[in-house]
Amino acid sequence: MEEVIKLTPDGSTKKAGLLNDLGIAFSHRFERLGKLRDLENAIHVKQQAVDLTPDGNANKAASLNNLGISFSQRYECLGELGDIENAIHVNRQAVDLTPDGHVNKAALLNNLGNAFSCRFERLGELRDMENAIHVKQQALDLTPDGHAHKVAWLNNLGNAFSRRFERLGQLRDIENAICVKQQAVNLNPDGHADKATLLSSLGNAFLRRFEHLGKLGDIENAIHLNRQAAVDLTPNDHASKARWLNNLGGALTCRFGHLGKLEDIDNAILVNRQAVDLTPDGHANKAACLNNLGGAFCDRYEHLGELGDIEDAILVNQQAVDLTPDDHADKARLLNNLGNVLQHRFERLGELRDIENAILVNKHAVDLTPASGHAHKAAWLSSLGSAFFRRYKHLGELGDIEDAILVYQQAVDLTPDGHARKPAWLNNLANAFQSRFEHLGKLGDIENTILLQQQAVDLTPDSHADRAGRLNNLGNAFCSRFGHLGRPKDLMEATVTFKQATENTSSRPLIRYYAACQWATLCSKYQSPSSALDAYTAILGIIPQLVWLGQTVHHRYEELPKIGRTINAAAAMAISVGDLPRAVEWLEEGRSIVWKQILQLRTPLDELHQQRPDLADELSRVSLALDNAGTSNFQNFDWGIKPKSAEEEAQNHRKLAARYEELLQQVRELDGFSSFLRPKKFSELASAARNGPVVVVNVAELRCDALVLCTSGEIVPVPLLTFSYNQAEMLRLQLLSSLQFHEVWVNPNESLTTHPAEEANQDHFISVLADLWSYVVWPILSEIEQALYENAHHSLPHITWCATGALAFLPLHAAGIYRSDNPNINISDFAVSSYTTTLTAMLSSGSKPKQDSTAARSVLIVSQPATPGQRPLEYVLKEVEAIQRYTSPNHTCHLTHESATVGAVWDEMSKHEIIHLTCHGIQEMGDPLRSAFFLYDGQLYLDTLMRLSLKNAELAVLSACETATGDENLPEEAVHLAAGMLAVGYPSVIATMWSTWDPDAPLIADKVYANLLGCCDNPESQKEKLTPAYALHEAVKHLQKEVGEMNFVRWVPFVHFGV
Repeated sequence: MEEVIKLTPDGSTKKAGLLNDLGIAFSHRFERLGKLRDLENAIHVKQQAVDLTPDGNANKAASLNNLGISFSQRYECLGELGDIENAIHVNRQAVDLTPDGHVNKAALLNNLGNAFSCRFERLGELRDMENAIHVKQQALDLTPDGHAHKVAWLNNLGNAFSRRFERLGQLRDIENAICVKQQAVNLNPDGHADKATLLSSLGNAFLRRFEHLGKLGDIENAIHLNRQAAVDLTPNDHASKARWLNNLGGALTCRFGHLGKLEDIDNAILVNRQAVDLTPDGHANKAACLNNLGGAFCDRYEHLGELGDIEDAILVNQQAVDLTPDDHADKARLLNNLGNVLQHRFERLGELRDIENAILVNKHAVDLTPASGHAHKAAWLSSLGSAFFRRYKHLGELGDIEDAILVYQQAVDLTPDGHARKPAWLNNLANAFQSRFEHLGKLGDIENTILLQQQAVDLTPDSHADRAGRLNNLGNAFCSRFGHLGRPKDLMEATVTFKQATENTSSRPLIRYYAACQWATLCSKYQSPSSALDAYTAILGIIPQLVWLGQTVHHRYEELPKIGRTINAAAAMAISVGDLPRAVEWLEEGRSIVWKQILQLRTPLDELHQQRPDLADELSRVSLALDNAGTSNFQNFDWGIKPKSAEEEAQNHRKLAARYEELLQQVRELDGFSSFLRPKKFSELASAARNGPVVVVNVAELRCDALVLCTSGEIVPVPLLTFSYNQAEMLRLQLLSSLQFHEVWVNPNESLTTHPAEEANQDHFISVLADLWSYVVWPILSEIEQALYENAHHSLPHITWCATGALAFLPLHAAGIYRSDNPNINISDFAVSSYTTTLTAMLSSGSKPKQDSTAARSVLIVSQPATPGQRPLEYVLKEVEAIQRYTSPNHTCHLTHESATVGAVWDEMSKHEIIHLTCHGIQEMGDPLRSAFFLYDGQLYLDTLMRLSLKNAELAVLSACETATGDENLPEEAVHLAAGMLAVGYPSVIATMWSTWDPDAPLIADKVYANLLGCCDNPESQKEKLTPAYALHEAVKHLQKEVGEMNFVRWVPFVHFGV
C-alpha cells in the first residue's frame, strides 16, 4: 500500500483515502503487537489524510475520527497531555461535521466521550467527565438494539459512570455503571474478541461498589469476572493482558483486606508482578501497575511482618510516583500510597526520616486533591492523620496529635454512612482521642474514644479481618476509662471485648494474641483465676500461628521475645490454682518452640507408614521440603512446585506449611493418631524424671515457683516466696557486669570483648551465687530432700535444672555461700547438677538403649589449633594429649589441621559414640541452624549436622567459647550450640557458659575422660567409670582446687546438658 501511495500524486482524489487506509492498517498492527513506531506512523499518515481532505468532503469527519483514535492510543501509551488535547480537538470537529441523522454520528460521539474521559483521568476536572457522560449517553440513544457497536458503547458509558463515582462517591453512579456494563456483557456473544474487555470492566465496577458498601458478593463477582478476562480468555501475548492481570490483582488484594486469607494476597502479588513485567517502560499504565503491586506488598507486610515486603512496597511505589507527572489526576493516589508504606517502615524500624517523608508526601496528596467533591479526599486525609499520629507516638509533641484529630475528623465528616471505609476512619479518629486522653487526661477525650470505637466495631462485619483490631482498641479504651473513673462496668466491658477480639479467627494472629494477653491480664487482676486460665488457653492456641512454619526460622525468632513472659505468666496462674500438670505442659509448650518445630519435621513416621503409607510418604516429602524452606539452605524438592525467584520461594514455603497442616489434620483423624505431633501431656512428660528429679523453675511477675518432677511421677510445688521476676533480672545484669569485669563475656552480636573493662563493671560473683542459693536453690533442696536421695545411685544424687526467664542465664549449678574465712555451703555438696533445654529433649535422649559400661568407647577428636582466619588456640595440643591418655588408639580418630575438613568430620561423626570439638565456634542468633564450628576448610553448620543419623551418639564435648550462652532476648529458646548438639542427637553435652581460660581446657579434659573412660590399660579404673554429669562434676572440683574456689570465672562456666 505504501508503494501505491508513493505512486499516487498529491492532487489525486484517492490520495487521502489511501493514506487513511494505510493509517488504519498501522493502527491494527499496533493493537496486535504494541509497537510504538506503528502508532507513530498511523498518526503521521492519518494527519496527512486529514490535511488532504477539504472541508465539506463526506469523508472528512471519518478521517478526523480515525486520527483522534490514534491520538488517544498514543496518549494511553505515553501519557503526553498534548495527545489527548489533540484527540478531543479532532473528535469534536468530527462530531460537529456530522449531521444528527448520520449513521456514524453515534460512533463519533462515543469516541469524543472516550477522549473526555481520558483527560478527566489525567487532570481530574469534573466538567470533562460530565461531558463524557453526556456525549456517550447521546451515542447510546442514537444506537438501535442489535447494532454491532451497541455493546462497546454501553461499556464506555459504564466506564464514565464508574469514573464519576470514583470522583464523587455517589452510589447511583456505580449502580448505573454495573447496570449498563451488565447489559454489554449480556449482549456480547461468547467467543467474541471483546468479551475479556467487557468482563474485566464489569468486574471493576463490582470492585468499586464493594469498596463502597463492603458486600462480599460484589468482590466475589469482581474476582470471578477478572479471572475470566485475565486468565481464561486472554493469551499471554495480548496487548491488554497486563491490564486485566492488574485488575485481577487489585480485586484479590481487596478480598484479602476483607477476609485476611493469605492465599489471596500471595496470588495478588504474583499477578500484579506479571502485569508490571508485561507493561513496557514508558507505557502510561506502568505507574498504575507498580502502584497496585506496592499495595499488595504492603498488605502482606501487615499480615506477616516480613521486612522485605515493605522494602519492596516502597521501591515500587516510589517508581510509580516518579513515572507520574505532577499534573496527572492519579498523582495524589500514588503519593498517598507511598506515604502509607513509608509509615509502615517507620513503625518497624523507627527511623525518623521515614515518618518525616511520609508526612510530606501524604500532605502533598491532600493538597493535590480538590477541597470538596472528591471521592478519595477522606482516604488521603486519613493517611495524613496516621502520619501525624505515628510521629506523635515517637516524639510526644502535642501539636501532632492535635493535627491528627483535625484531619481524621475531616475524613470522617467527608465519608457517608454506609461507606465501607467509614469504620476505618472512625477507628483512626478514636485512637487519636485515646492518645490525647493519655497526654492530657481530659475525660471528654476518652468518652469520644469509646463512642467512636463502638461505632467502628458496630459497622465492621464479623468476618472482617480488621474486626479484632477494632475490638482490641475498644477494650483498651474501656480500660483507660476504668483506670480514670474506677467503674466496674468498664472493666466488664473491656474483658468481654478482648475475649471477642481473641475469638475472631478472621483477624491477624498478632492482634488476637495482644487481645488475649489483655483478656488474661484483666482476669488475673480483677476476676476469677478460672477465666484467666481460659484466656491463657486461647493464647497457647494462637502461638503456633504467630511462630508459623510458613515463615523463615529467622522471622520466627523475631516473634518469640514477646511470647516468653506470657508463657511464664500462664504457668504462674495455673500454679496459683493448683493445676500443676497444666503448668508443666504450658511451660514445655512455650520453650524451644523453633527447635521443636525443626525436630517435628524430622520425626520418624514408621507407625503411620504401616497404616497409611501414601499419607506417610506425602507427609515425609512435605516435611523435608518445609524443613529446607524454613532455613537458609532452600533446595528444590520435586513435589510439584519449582521456585524461580525469592517471591515464588516464599510463597512456596507458605503453601508447604498450609499443606503440612492439612496432612497433620488428616493423620489425626485416623484411629490411634488423635494426638499425633500435638504438644505432650504431663503423663508423657513425667518420665523425664526417671533418672532423678527435674526442677522446672518458673519466673513470672505474678509469682516465682519451682515444680519438681519426681521419679514417682509426682509434682512437688516449691513456692519461691522471697524471689521475684525483678530480682532474677537484677542477678542476670550483675552476672553480666562480673563477666565484663573479667573480660570473658561475648556479646552475641559482637566479637569477643577484649578492651579494658569499663569502670562501671564490678565483680558481683559472690553476691549472685549467694542470692541464688538463699532464694532459689536452698528452698528447693530443703523441700525435696527425700525425693532427691531416693534415686541416687552414687555418693551424690543427681538433679536436672530447667529454668525460665533470666534464671536460664544464671549458674544454678554453682549456687552457694562462699567465704574466704569460713566453711562454704553450696549445691555441689548436695547434688550433681545438669541442665536441660526441655523435658522433651530428656525423653528422646533417655529412650536410647543403655550401652555396656565396660565396652570401649569410640572417640572422635576434632582439633584446630590454627584455623585459617581465626586466632590461634594455644592449648589445643595439650588438650588432645590429655584425652588420648584415656582412649584406645584402636577406638580413636583424631582430625586436625588440614585433615579436619567439613567433609571429613561429617563422615566420621556417625562412627563414634563421643565427639570432642576443640576449635572455634559461632552462635548465629537469628538462625540457630547456621550456628557452626570452624574447621580447616569452612564451617560445619548445625543444619548440616542435623541431617546425620546418630543412633549410637552418647556425648559431645564442646571445648569452644561460650557454647551454652544463649540469647538474652530469647531465654526460653536455648539458642546455643549445646542445645543444637542435643537436637542433633547427642543425649549428653558438656559446654561452657562463657569464654574459658585456655589453660583450663586441658585440665578439665584430663579429669573428665579419666572419670568417664578410665585408663585403657588399668582394669581397676575401668570399674569406676562415671556418667558425663558426674565426670564433669569431679573435673570441676579438681579445677577449683587448682585455681581456688573463689576464682569463680574459671570453674563456674563448665556445664552439663542432658541425661
